[in-house]
This record gives sequence, structure tokens and C-alpha cells, in this order.
Amino acid sequence: MLPSTVEDCLETILTVTGNGRQPATLREIAAALGTGQAVVEATVASLVKEGYLERAPDDAVRLTDKGKTVASRVARKHRVLQCFLSEVLGIEEGAASREACTLEHGISDDTIDRLSSYMDGARPPPPGRMGRCRGRSACTLLDCEEGDTVRVAMVRGARRNRRLLDLGIFPGEIVQIRRKLPNLSVVVRVKGCDIAISPEIAASVIVESCP
Repeated sequence: MLPSTVEDCLETILTVTGNGRQPATLREIAAALGTGQAVVEATVASLVKEGYLERAPDDAVRLTDKGKTVASRVARKHRVLQCFLSEVLGIEEGAASREACTLEHGISDDTIDRLSSYMDGARPPPPGRMGRCRGRSACTLLDCEEGDTVRVAMVRGARRNRRLLDLGIFPGEIVQIRRKLPNLSVVVRVKGCDIAISPEIAASVIVESCP
């Protein structure tokens, strides 16, 4: 098992870049981790040596296939744990995310798989469809109906909506519309986790029907 600082660094690079293939600068990584750039440089140097990262131009790095595998696994653990803590146990979302950051490093992949399956069984998703969004050229998550299954096409103002990237909502991802709440917030399922999104943020996510 890798040290938690290493897993945090790899997960952060995946989050900052959206897909792990784009380079991230040391300054971006340090800002996202809330730590000093010198600390990040030491960690990055070790990860480059071990084959998890590769150097890119302009003092940046990108994930290798080996690094992306680890980062994706840790990110999935975080999403499933946060979902369980917030949706099942009723813990406030911010606190649930902080708890997930701590728990994700010690929990096994098998336990995460079982936890995800438990939540899937407790709340089976409705059949996929596209509802009233079908045929529209600029449909957003806010326009979708409960039960719709869509693919994210674009996120308007991606830098302002960094939280969406943290939650795994970026172009190419498949999203299910679980519930439309009275306050117009939208509960979506992405990567096995149910997430509540404010109407303002939901309106910034452009979606398209799945083939």
C-alpha cells in the first residue's frame, strides 16, 4: 500500500487535470493540496522516479498509466465513501468529504466494491432514458427529468466549477438523473455515487443523449 501522501498527490493531479492526461504544474498541485511547493517537489520527484509521473514542459508533470490507475482507484474510493457518509448516514457534505479523505487510504478495494453494491441494491436506478432533453442542442442537467441517462458534453466555466471535477463530472462521463428536488437541485448518480448539485451548477453542465 502506498503512503497516504503519495495517493493524495496522485488523486489531486487527476482532479486538477480532469482526465489525468493533461499536465499539472507544481503550483496547481500545491494549491490543491494546501501545502508548500517544496514539499510537492520532493513528492513529485519520488513519483517520477517510481514511474507514477512523467515530466512535462513548464515545470509540470502528468500521470503515467501506472499513476492514473492508482489515482482513479483512490478517487473512486473517495466518491463511494463520501456518498455513503452523506446519503446513507446523513453527514453534511463537506464533513463527509473530509472523512472520506481520511478513510480512503485504509479501506480495501473489495470493501469499496461491496459498499458500492450495497448502495446500488438499496436504491436501484430507474431505467435509462432522455426525457424532454431528446433532440435539443443545448440541454443541461437542469433540463433533464428523473430517470434520464445522459453523457456530459461540456462544462461551462470549468474553472469556476472545480467541484464538478472533484466529483468526477467532466466531459464523457455517463450521468443518471436520480431525483429533482423541490428547491430545483438535482441528485445525479456518477461512478456509483449519488450527488446533489445546486440548480446554478446543474445549469452549467451541457449533456447529450447516450447512444
